[in-house]
Amino acid sequence: MNLREFEAFSAFDAECLLFPPFVAAFEAIERLLQQYRHTGMVENLLVTGESGTGKTTLCRLMLQKYPKQIHRERDVIPVLFVAMPPAATIGGAAEQMLLRLGDPAPTKGTTSSKTARAIQIARGCGVELLLFDEANHIQDRGSSPTQYYVGDWLKSLTDELQKPCVLLGLPRVESLLRVNEQLRRRFTRQMHMELGQAKDVAIERECIQLFNSLAHALPIPFDPGDMAWDELGHRVRFGTDGRVAFFKVLLAQALRTGMEKGLDVLTVADLEVAFSAAIWPQGIGALNPFNIQFEFRRLDRAGEPFERGALGVGRR
Repeated sequence: MNLREFEAFSAFDAECLLFPPFVAAFEAIERLLQQYRHTGMVENLLVTGESGTGKTTLCRLMLQKYPKQIHRERDVIPVLFVAMPPAATIGGAAEQMLLRLGDPAPTKGTTSSKTARAIQIARGCGVELLLFDEANHIQDRGSSPTQYYVGDWLKSLTDELQKPCVLLGLPRVESLLRVNEQLRRRFTRQMHMELGQAKDVAIERECIQLFNSLAHALPIPFDPGDMAWDELGHRVRFGTDGRVAFFKVLLAQALRTGMEKGLDVLTVADLEVAFSAAIWPQGIGALNPFNIQFEFRRLDRAGEPFERGALGVGRR
Protein backbone atom coordinates (compact mmCIF):
# COMPACT_ATOMS: atom_id res chain seq x y z
CA MET A 1 0.00 0.00 0.00
CA ASN A 2 1.16 3.55 -0.71
CA LEU A 3 0.95 6.49 1.70
CA ARG A 4 -2.48 7.56 0.47
CA GLU A 5 -3.85 4.05 0.95
CA PHE A 6 -2.34 3.82 4.44
CA GLU A 7 -4.07 7.09 5.34
CA ALA A 8 -7.38 5.81 3.97
CA PHE A 9 -6.99 2.55 5.89
CA SER A 10 -6.17 4.48 9.08
CA ALA A 11 -9.27 6.65 8.63
CA PHE A 12 -11.42 3.53 8.26
CA ASP A 13 -9.84 1.93 11.31
CA ALA A 14 -10.74 5.02 13.36
CA GLU A 15 -14.44 4.66 12.51
CA CYS A 16 -16.63 4.21 15.59
CA LEU A 17 -19.44 1.64 15.42
CA LEU A 18 -22.44 3.50 16.80
CA PHE A 19 -24.88 0.61 17.16
CA PRO A 20 -28.02 1.19 19.31
CA PRO A 21 -26.85 -0.39 22.61
CA PHE A 22 -23.59 1.58 22.36
CA VAL A 23 -25.46 4.85 21.82
CA ALA A 24 -27.88 4.05 24.67
CA ALA A 25 -24.98 3.36 27.06
CA PHE A 26 -23.18 6.57 26.06
CA GLU A 27 -26.34 8.62 26.59
CA ALA A 28 -26.94 6.96 29.97
CA ILE A 29 -23.41 7.83 31.14
CA GLU A 30 -23.85 11.38 29.87
CA ARG A 31 -27.09 11.68 31.86
CA LEU A 32 -25.33 10.58 35.05
CA LEU A 33 -22.83 13.41 34.66
CA GLN A 34 -25.38 16.06 33.74
CA GLN A 35 -27.68 14.98 36.56
CA TYR A 36 -24.85 15.37 39.03
CA ARG A 37 -23.86 18.77 37.65
CA HIS A 38 -27.38 20.16 37.83
CA THR A 39 -28.75 18.51 40.98
CA GLY A 40 -25.83 17.00 42.88
CA MET A 41 -27.63 13.66 42.75
CA VAL A 42 -25.27 10.67 42.54
CA GLU A 43 -26.24 7.51 40.66
CA ASN A 44 -24.07 4.61 39.51
CA LEU A 45 -24.24 2.34 36.48
CA LEU A 46 -22.94 -1.08 35.47
CA VAL A 47 -22.24 -1.58 31.74
CA THR A 48 -21.44 -5.11 30.61
CA GLY A 49 -20.59 -6.56 27.22
CA GLU A 50 -18.41 -9.16 25.58
CA SER A 51 -14.90 -8.27 24.49
CA GLY A 52 -14.92 -5.88 21.55
CA THR A 53 -18.39 -4.39 22.04
CA GLY A 54 -16.99 -0.90 22.61
CA LYS A 55 -16.79 -0.46 26.38
CA THR A 56 -13.35 1.14 26.27
CA THR A 57 -14.41 3.22 23.26
CA LEU A 58 -17.29 4.54 25.37
CA CYS A 59 -14.78 5.74 27.93
CA ARG A 60 -12.56 7.34 25.30
CA LEU A 61 -15.50 9.25 23.82
CA MET A 62 -16.39 10.59 27.26
CA LEU A 63 -12.77 11.67 27.74
CA GLN A 64 -12.82 13.40 24.36
CA LYS A 65 -16.02 15.24 25.25
CA TYR A 66 -14.80 16.19 28.73
CA PRO A 67 -11.00 16.43 28.41
CA LYS A 68 -8.46 17.16 31.08
CA GLN A 69 -7.79 20.89 31.46
CA ILE A 70 -4.34 22.06 32.49
CA HIS A 71 -4.25 25.35 34.38
CA ARG A 72 -1.43 27.15 36.12
CA GLU A 73 -2.81 26.49 39.59
CA ARG A 74 -4.16 22.94 39.06
CA ASP A 75 -5.31 20.31 36.58
CA VAL A 76 -9.07 19.83 36.16
CA ILE A 77 -10.17 16.25 35.36
CA PRO A 78 -13.97 16.17 34.86
CA VAL A 79 -13.97 12.48 33.91
CA LEU A 80 -11.54 10.10 35.57
CA PHE A 81 -10.90 6.94 33.55
CA VAL A 82 -9.27 4.03 35.38
CA ALA A 83 -8.54 0.65 33.77
CA MET A 84 -8.50 -2.00 36.48
CA PRO A 85 -5.25 -4.01 36.41
CA PRO A 86 -5.41 -7.80 35.85
CA ALA A 87 -6.32 -9.74 39.01
CA ALA A 88 -6.97 -6.38 40.65
CA THR A 89 -5.97 -5.88 44.26
CA ILE A 90 -6.98 -2.92 46.40
CA GLY A 91 -3.45 -1.54 46.24
CA GLY A 92 -3.25 -2.04 42.47
CA ALA A 93 -6.59 -0.30 41.89
CA ALA A 94 -5.54 2.63 44.07
CA GLU A 95 -2.25 2.92 42.18
CA GLN A 96 -4.09 3.05 38.86
CA MET A 97 -6.25 5.85 40.19
CA LEU A 98 -3.21 7.80 41.34
CA LEU A 99 -1.49 7.22 38.01
CA ARG A 100 -4.45 8.62 36.08
CA LEU A 101 -4.65 11.56 38.47
CA GLY A 102 -1.04 12.46 37.78
CA ASP A 103 0.40 11.53 41.16
CA PRO A 104 4.23 11.54 40.84
CA ALA A 105 4.67 8.46 43.05
CA PRO A 106 1.58 6.23 42.65
CA THR A 107 3.25 3.21 44.25
CA LYS A 108 4.35 5.06 47.38
CA GLY A 109 2.69 4.37 50.73
CA THR A 110 0.34 1.82 52.23
CA THR A 111 -2.91 0.83 50.60
CA SER A 112 -4.92 3.05 52.94
CA SER A 113 -2.63 6.03 52.34
CA LYS A 114 -2.81 5.51 48.55
CA THR A 115 -6.59 5.47 48.75
CA ALA A 116 -6.73 8.59 50.91
CA ARG A 117 -4.35 10.35 48.54
CA ALA A 118 -6.40 9.34 45.51
CA ILE A 119 -9.57 10.74 47.10
CA GLN A 120 -7.84 13.98 48.01
CA ILE A 121 -6.35 14.49 44.54
CA ALA A 122 -9.63 13.56 42.83
CA ARG A 123 -11.42 16.24 44.84
CA GLY A 124 -8.70 18.76 44.11
CA CYS A 125 -8.89 18.01 40.38
CA GLY A 126 -12.66 18.46 40.28
CA VAL A 127 -13.49 14.90 39.25
CA GLU A 128 -17.21 14.63 38.49
CA LEU A 129 -17.49 11.15 37.01
CA LEU A 130 -15.58 7.89 37.59
CA LEU A 131 -15.18 5.30 34.84
CA PHE A 132 -13.74 1.95 35.94
CA ASP A 133 -13.03 -0.16 32.86
CA GLU A 134 -12.15 -3.89 32.95
CA ALA A 135 -14.07 -4.19 36.22
CA ASN A 136 -14.18 -7.96 35.65
CA HIS A 137 -10.52 -7.99 36.75
CA ILE A 138 -11.85 -7.49 40.28
CA GLN A 139 -14.10 -10.51 39.89
CA ASP A 140 -11.17 -12.50 38.46
CA ARG A 141 -9.15 -11.94 41.62
CA GLY A 142 -8.92 -15.11 43.72
CA SER A 143 -11.75 -16.40 45.89
CA SER A 144 -15.02 -14.79 46.94
CA PRO A 145 -13.56 -13.23 50.14
CA THR A 146 -10.84 -11.49 48.12
CA GLN A 147 -13.38 -10.28 45.59
CA TYR A 148 -15.52 -9.02 48.46
CA TYR A 149 -12.70 -6.93 49.92
CA VAL A 150 -11.84 -5.29 46.60
CA GLY A 151 -15.54 -4.68 45.96
CA ASP A 152 -15.86 -3.24 49.46
CA TRP A 153 -12.96 -0.87 48.74
CA LEU A 154 -14.72 0.31 45.60
CA LYS A 155 -17.96 0.81 47.54
CA SER A 156 -16.19 2.83 50.23
CA LEU A 157 -14.36 4.89 47.60
CA THR A 158 -17.55 5.89 45.79
CA ASP A 159 -19.29 6.63 49.09
CA GLU A 160 -16.43 8.88 50.17
CA LEU A 161 -16.15 10.76 46.87
CA GLN A 162 -19.89 11.03 46.26
CA LYS A 163 -19.46 11.18 42.48
CA PRO A 164 -21.35 9.10 39.90
CA CYS A 165 -19.46 5.93 39.02
CA VAL A 166 -19.66 3.59 36.02
CA LEU A 167 -18.29 0.05 36.11
CA LEU A 168 -17.59 -1.48 32.70
CA GLY A 169 -16.61 -5.08 32.12
CA LEU A 170 -17.36 -8.53 30.76
CA PRO A 171 -20.70 -10.08 31.79
CA ARG A 172 -19.01 -12.13 34.51
CA VAL A 173 -18.48 -8.93 36.51
CA GLU A 174 -22.07 -9.43 37.64
CA SER A 175 -20.71 -12.19 39.90
CA LEU A 176 -18.83 -9.50 41.83
CA LEU A 177 -22.12 -7.82 42.70
CA ARG A 178 -23.54 -11.12 43.88
CA VAL A 179 -20.58 -11.56 46.22
CA ASN A 180 -20.83 -8.06 47.69
CA GLU A 181 -24.42 -7.10 48.54
CA GLN A 182 -23.53 -3.53 49.54
CA LEU A 183 -21.85 -2.94 46.20
CA ARG A 184 -24.84 -4.49 44.43
CA ARG A 185 -27.19 -1.98 46.04
CA ARG A 186 -25.09 0.86 44.61
CA PHE A 187 -25.20 -0.53 41.07
CA THR A 188 -28.82 -1.48 40.58
CA ARG A 189 -28.86 0.28 37.20
CA GLN A 190 -27.38 -2.06 34.60
CA MET A 191 -27.03 -2.07 30.81
CA HIS A 192 -25.79 -4.79 28.48
CA MET A 193 -24.09 -3.98 25.17
CA GLU A 194 -24.79 -6.55 22.46
CA LEU A 195 -26.81 -7.00 19.31
CA GLY A 196 -30.04 -9.00 19.44
CA GLN A 197 -31.76 -7.15 22.29
CA ALA A 198 -34.45 -5.46 20.19
CA LYS A 199 -37.63 -7.55 20.36
CA ASP A 200 -39.05 -6.22 17.10
CA VAL A 201 -35.85 -6.46 15.00
CA ALA A 202 -34.16 -9.73 14.02
CA ILE A 203 -30.48 -9.92 14.89
CA GLU A 204 -29.72 -10.61 11.20
CA ARG A 205 -31.32 -7.27 10.33
CA GLU A 206 -29.23 -5.53 12.99
CA CYS A 207 -26.12 -7.20 11.62
CA ILE A 208 -26.68 -6.05 8.06
CA GLN A 209 -27.52 -2.52 9.21
CA LEU A 210 -24.30 -2.35 11.19
CA PHE A 211 -22.35 -3.95 8.35
CA ASN A 212 -23.71 -1.38 5.88
CA SER A 213 -22.98 1.55 8.17
CA LEU A 214 -19.36 0.45 8.33
CA ALA A 215 -19.14 -0.57 4.66
CA HIS A 216 -20.16 2.96 3.64
CA ALA A 217 -16.95 4.22 5.25
CA LEU A 218 -14.80 1.99 3.06
CA PRO A 219 -12.66 3.81 0.50
CA ILE A 220 -13.38 0.87 -1.84
CA PRO A 221 -17.14 0.27 -2.36
CA PHE A 222 -18.73 -3.06 -1.41
CA ASP A 223 -21.04 -4.83 -3.86
CA PRO A 224 -23.00 -7.94 -2.73
CA GLY A 225 -23.51 -8.98 -6.34
CA ASP A 226 -26.36 -11.48 -6.79
CA MET A 227 -26.63 -12.18 -3.06
CA ALA A 228 -29.74 -10.77 -1.35
CA TRP A 229 -29.11 -8.45 1.59
CA ASP A 230 -31.15 -10.68 3.90
CA GLU A 231 -28.94 -13.66 3.07
CA LEU A 232 -25.83 -11.55 3.55
CA GLY A 233 -27.20 -10.48 6.94
CA HIS A 234 -27.37 -14.13 8.02
CA ARG A 235 -23.85 -14.76 6.78
CA VAL A 236 -22.49 -11.67 8.53
CA ARG A 237 -24.17 -12.78 11.74
CA PHE A 238 -22.44 -16.17 11.66
CA GLY A 239 -19.17 -14.66 10.45
CA THR A 240 -19.02 -12.27 13.41
CA ASP A 241 -21.21 -14.15 15.90
CA GLY A 242 -22.96 -10.81 16.30
CA ARG A 243 -19.89 -9.47 18.09
CA VAL A 244 -19.33 -5.88 17.10
CA ALA A 245 -15.51 -5.98 17.11
CA PHE A 246 -15.45 -8.65 14.40
CA PHE A 247 -17.37 -6.44 11.94
CA LYS A 248 -14.40 -4.13 11.72
CA VAL A 249 -11.90 -7.02 11.76
CA LEU A 250 -13.68 -8.60 8.79
CA LEU A 251 -14.02 -5.44 6.71
CA ALA A 252 -10.56 -4.13 7.61
CA GLN A 253 -8.97 -7.34 6.31
CA ALA A 254 -11.07 -7.20 3.14
CA LEU A 255 -10.02 -3.58 2.64
CA ARG A 256 -6.35 -4.37 3.22
CA THR A 257 -6.45 -7.14 0.63
CA GLY A 258 -8.40 -4.99 -1.78
CA MET A 259 -5.84 -2.20 -1.58
CA GLU A 260 -2.94 -4.59 -2.03
CA LYS A 261 -4.58 -6.06 -5.14
CA GLY A 262 -5.71 -2.70 -6.48
CA LEU A 263 -9.40 -3.70 -6.55
CA ASP A 264 -12.10 -1.25 -7.58
CA VAL A 265 -14.83 -3.03 -5.64
CA LEU A 266 -15.09 -5.50 -2.74
CA THR A 267 -17.35 -8.56 -3.03
CA VAL A 268 -18.62 -11.43 -0.92
CA ALA A 269 -15.66 -13.46 -2.19
CA ASP A 270 -13.35 -10.93 -0.55
CA LEU A 271 -15.25 -11.39 2.73
CA GLU A 272 -14.68 -15.14 2.43
CA VAL A 273 -10.94 -14.63 2.12
CA ALA A 274 -10.95 -12.04 4.91
CA PHE A 275 -12.77 -14.40 7.31
CA SER A 276 -10.11 -17.09 6.85
CA ALA A 277 -7.26 -14.58 7.06
CA ALA A 278 -8.34 -12.52 10.08
CA ILE A 279 -10.90 -14.48 12.11
CA TRP A 280 -10.38 -18.23 11.64
CA PRO A 281 -7.66 -19.80 9.44
CA GLN A 282 -9.53 -23.13 9.48
CA GLY A 283 -12.66 -21.40 8.19
CA ILE A 284 -12.61 -22.87 4.70
CA GLY A 285 -15.40 -24.20 2.49
CA ALA A 286 -18.46 -25.26 4.50
CA LEU A 287 -16.89 -23.73 7.62
CA ASN A 288 -16.70 -20.26 6.09
CA PRO A 289 -19.93 -18.20 6.42
CA PHE A 290 -19.25 -16.44 3.11
CA ASN A 291 -18.79 -19.67 1.15
CA ILE A 292 -21.75 -20.97 -0.84
CA GLN A 293 -21.48 -24.37 0.95
CA PHE A 294 -21.76 -22.89 4.48
CA GLU A 295 -24.16 -24.80 6.79
CA PHE A 296 -25.68 -21.68 8.44
CA ARG A 297 -24.90 -22.46 12.07
CA ARG A 298 -23.01 -20.79 14.90
CA LEU A 299 -19.29 -21.56 14.84
CA ASP A 300 -19.20 -22.24 18.56
CA ARG A 301 -18.07 -25.83 18.79
CA ALA A 302 -14.74 -26.89 20.28
CA GLY A 303 -11.86 -25.35 18.36
CA GLU A 304 -14.09 -22.95 16.43
CA PRO A 305 -13.67 -19.16 16.68
CA PHE A 306 -16.72 -18.51 18.85
CA GLU A 307 -16.39 -21.56 21.06
CA ARG A 308 -18.67 -21.46 24.09
CA GLY A 309 -16.74 -20.54 27.21
CA ALA A 310 -13.99 -18.85 25.21
CA LEU A 311 -15.96 -15.83 24.05
CA GLY A 312 -19.24 -16.12 25.90
CA VAL A 313 -22.54 -18.02 25.87
CA GLY A 314 -25.09 -18.30 23.14
CA ARG A 315 -27.37 -15.63 21.73
CA ARG A 316 -30.79 -15.74 20.23
